[in-house]
Amino acid sequence: MNRRHAITILGAAVLTSCRRRNLLLTVSDYVFGTAVHFQVHGISESFFKKISAECMSRLREMESLFSLYDPDSTLCKLNREGMLENPPEEFLHLIRTALGYGEKTGGLFDITVQPLWNWRQKWKESDLTERGIMEKTTWAESLALVDFRKVKVTANTVAFEKKGMAITLNGIVQGYATDQIAALLQKRGVPHMLINIGEYAALGNAPDGKPWEVELSATGKKITLPPGRALAVSAGSGHTFDPEGRFHHIFRPSDGTNTRRDSTTVVTAPTATLADALSTTLAIANEGERKVILAEFPEVDFREIR
Repeated sequence: MNRRHAITILGAAVLTSCRRRNLLLTVSDYVFGTAVHFQVHGISESFFKKISAECMSRLREMESLFSLYDPDSTLCKLNREGMLENPPEEFLHLIRTALGYGEKTGGLFDITVQPLWNWRQKWKESDLTERGIMEKTTWAESLALVDFRKVKVTANTVAFEKKGMAITLNGIVQGYATDQIAALLQKRGVPHMLINIGEYAALGNAPDGKPWEVELSATGKKITLPPGRALAVSAGSGHTFDPEGRFHHIFRPSDGTNTRRDSTTVVTAPTATLADALSTTLAIANEGERKVILAEFPEVDFREIR
């Protein structure tokens, strides 16, 4: 039994056990390379079955656009070809949004860091001799490909200015997907929900009438999430390239360095899209940069846990 199938059975078992409108209805699955989990109450079980299927269909649609795990996704096609004509408008919209955050954060949020991830993954799979050669030769070449300003978007095209560039939307797409599913559920009349697609969004309250509560897996700490707020977490420990955790997936775009592995950045914001982007950004920012960014986004709350 694979992981996705097991998770789906778990969600179905919860559905079967819920008979009253005030009980918590839950569905779980796996999208964008991460566990998806959303909980609602205040609606009937039959309606929830219908709406959860609609939510999963919407998530698969977004995955076909933005996933790095699907070689046929729009994003993977762009990374292979370096240019796309007439991609879906939603794809162009999220890239424009991400580039906008790049401008507002002084380049600290940069979707063109994918070559660094690719280099470090190849480094991980190499022996010590090959690593030494790579560090002296190809690291600088990969770093030279990082610059969000070299991604050009028009009304119907997106293109890279340099051959070999590649982008990742993993620093924003889970938040975007969270907002999309929350909006879909709200449009369908769901009064109370906690959406988790790697990032969290809350509406209404938990079944006990209190605000929803989120437990951070990296620290075990619990954070209250008021209605209408979203939460995102970034931690270097989420994906490391060496046993010691010296190198991980959160890169500073200017030089490719990593943050502390034992540091967890927690951001709450009006949207999960914003929370997602800023949790990554604030994780690599120094104290002075953090002050500037938080002044730019006064609606954001930030904390660092070590």
